[in-house]
Amino acid sequence: QVEKNGVELHSVKILRHGKLVMTANYSPFDDRTPHLLFSLSKSFCSAAAGFCVQEGLLKWDTKVMDILPEEMPENPSEWLQSVTLHHLLCMGSGMKPESDEGRAETGWAKETLRYDCDYAPGTHFHYNSHGTYLVSCMVQKVTGQTVRDYLIPRLFLPLGIPVPFWQFSPEKVNVGGWGLYLSSDSIARFGQCLLQKGVWEGKQVLPLEWLERATVAQIDNSNGEKDPENEWHQGYGYQFWRTRGNRFRGDGAFGQLCMVSPDLDMVAAVTAGVQDMGLEMRLMHEYLFPAAEMAPGTEEEQKALQEKLASLSVNWPKDDGTKADVDGVYTCDQFTLYLKEGEDVLSIRLKNHEFEQEILAGKNKLLTFALPQMNPGDIAVVCQAKYGWEEGKLHLMARSINGPMRLDAVASFRDGKMEIDANQSLAFL
Repeated sequence: QVEKNGVELHSVKILRHGKLVMTANYSPFDDRTPHLLFSLSKSFCSAAAGFCVQEGLLKWDTKVMDILPEEMPENPSEWLQSVTLHHLLCMGSGMKPESDEGRAETGWAKETLRYDCDYAPGTHFHYNSHGTYLVSCMVQKVTGQTVRDYLIPRLFLPLGIPVPFWQFSPEKVNVGGWGLYLSSDSIARFGQCLLQKGVWEGKQVLPLEWLERATVAQIDNSNGEKDPENEWHQGYGYQFWRTRGNRFRGDGAFGQLCMVSPDLDMVAAVTAGVQDMGLEMRLMHEYLFPAAEMAPGTEEEQKALQEKLASLSVNWPKDDGTKADVDGVYTCDQFTLYLKEGEDVLSIRLKNHEFEQEILAGKNKLLTFALPQMNPGDIAVVCQAKYGWEEGKLHLMARSINGPMRLDAVASFRDGKMEIDANQSLAFL
């Protein structure tokens, strides 16, 4: 079903009854390379807030203005003054949508808080990633450490998770609501610890009070229009979504998932580059979780499964030998493209008034190149690319191995001109 529906998974780990059931890695991706999590990062920022409450540094009803008074606007409204840690964690701050739009060159917290509330805090759900950034600011203010550094001895090291990279703001505050890089193996460890009520190897690692608050519905996220089949209408906790089948999840754009099923004693950890997360989760509910209660397969079926898992790969372009002469300079949207095909190597140089990037793709093998950093101080975006000729058309495909950045392009050439159909994510070019 995954292949049939064009769902691009990168790495999947399934645990049941505390044991690893399956690892599915789609080459060139694996379960050990840290992958950009997008909003799945929020669940980890929430855990940091939980530790702060456990250690008496914050309370659920601690007001933002009491921790970050210097970031508040002059004469804040009563509603803005009453926004608490609880409200930020459950996406119930009531702050205007504009508070989550754009990122100032400096002063992110001040920029977020300069917008008033449209609703009384606690009465209306509105997804707000910059609200999670404010949680990160609060944690850093009371601990003197970034969220990442604060979590290293409390969560990452106890669970055997390598110290990760987490993007930060100009003020050197981890962005909180996005920007964390973890592998599917690390996501699975976090999910298993959640499933075990915060216990890991016999020790209480995650705060139990936080976990019990975080993974149950704290607010109605349908805002009165609940659809029982809608994955985003099942209730929202503290940076976790309730989901169908009495499950809960942390999730991030393009299919990053940590889904926990207490009823089945099961965890699914996924990194991906999907375009339709609703479809991805529907397939999990319809096929993956029901399979947990199936009878074990025969020895022959188990062997076939292992062979299938060993052969998984992204669907790279094929080559039928019908090449055309592509060497030349072409104009495409705002870019000038310089194409040159050598011996089984395609070089593409893109250039405009503020940007230049070279992509190298191999015909019979993957070639590696790097994209510019998405943000100052960020880690390198490492990519691999391959191309092939099919029926006289050039098929190019590139993937970042530490995130869901993708490029799929089909180009045809005639009379010195190029026509191209491209699909990309996250401004790959």
